[in-house]
Amino acid sequence: MIRFLAPVLVPVLMLCVPVLSAVAGDAVFSQDFAKVDAVPDDLMQLSGEYAIVDDAGNKVLSLNPVPLDTYGFLFGPTAKEGLAVRARAKSAIKGRLAPSFGFGLGGVTGHILRYAGAKKQLELVRDEAVIASAPYEWKSDTWLWFHLQVRKDGAAWQVEGKAWADGTAEPAAWQIAFKDEKAPVSGRPSCWGMPYSGKAILYDDLMVTKLP
Repeated sequence: MIRFLAPVLVPVLMLCVPVLSAVAGDAVFSQDFAKVDAVPDDLMQLSGEYAIVDDAGNKVLSLNPVPLDTYGFLFGPTAKEGLAVRARAKSAIKGRLAPSFGFGLGGVTGHILRYAGAKKQLELVRDEAVIASAPYEWKSDTWLWFHLQVRKDGAAWQVEGKAWADGTAEPAAWQIAFKDEKAPVSGRPSCWGMPYSGKAILYDDLMVTKLP
């Protein structure tokens, strides 16, 4: 079973990072679940039980929160770098229990941009270790958009992410970034969910684009 370990305190925080290559190029994968009644075959389920459900008249993918664990699936094309993933997720808080969810690039051990509900922060994760974090307030039971990209930058790789509430404008600047000296591995984009609150996690509007 795939798990995230306890966060490693290696905070490399970059707020209001200037946008570089923020506008992605051609879409190489998209899935909004509007035309399907079952989990699409182009999603590679690693763990968890998923179903297509209705959310206010819109078809979305739902992750069963029972039993409590870390769940994920892969989608889109295999690549090492030069891709961006953009998608949204929704869940709810129960008392003091809050979920964590997010999206990644580069397969199971690649870079992941996630919202950590208990800590109220965005995190960049690689191979189960937190490599950067930034404070963020998310409202329970609302959709949260994610945008993550990994691009070659000289001898290193620039990992950049942002998140914003559905119905609001995408931030012009990256909210969190990390310069990784370790080369990415080739892998597919990923989706993750940790339903700590016992509430289902919903996913929608998956899109992968090639950076210009």
